Amino acid sequence: MQPDAPPYQVMTTNHFVKSEDLNHHRTLYAGRCVEWCVQMAYVTAEGCFVHPRPLVFMSIRSLSMRQPARLGEILQLSGRVDYIGESTIGVRVDGRLLQPRNDRRLVVTGTFLFCTVDADSKAAPHGLPDLADQSSGALNRWKKCEAQAAAVVD
Repeated sequence: MQPDAPPYQVMTTNHFVKSEDLNHHRTLYAGRCVEWCVQMAYVTAEGCFVHPRPLVFMSIRSLSMRQPARLGEILQLSGRVDYIGESTIGVRVDGRLLQPRNDRRLVVTGTFLFCTVDADSKAAPHGLPDLADQSSGALNRWKKCEAQAAAVVD
């Protein structure tokens, strides 16, 4: 375990949907949303460490656009650590509209895999503690994702 490691925390950020973020249907362009989600996932994974660590993106395990977001709406993205491997960190990101507060509909959800690396860009153990509440089903899904992402690199 890394000394003085902070507990895994939920990270959040907000994005105001502007005209340059829209597609031809005048709703949030999925490519822009993916960009925001990957950034949120990276910030969440990097937030596991007391000091910055070399961390690289491995894969998008899943991504689902659930509802449209429109011009002028505010999308709140929340990232949480969902998996800890030997050198990998899996993050789940959920995006909800900030308003109306009584109906914060889910716009996007996704899961992303990152890997800590050494100076030669090879996977390196990060020393983070396991998640206390990891279900065996989720663990198996993440292990499968990890294996698939590693096979692409080889």
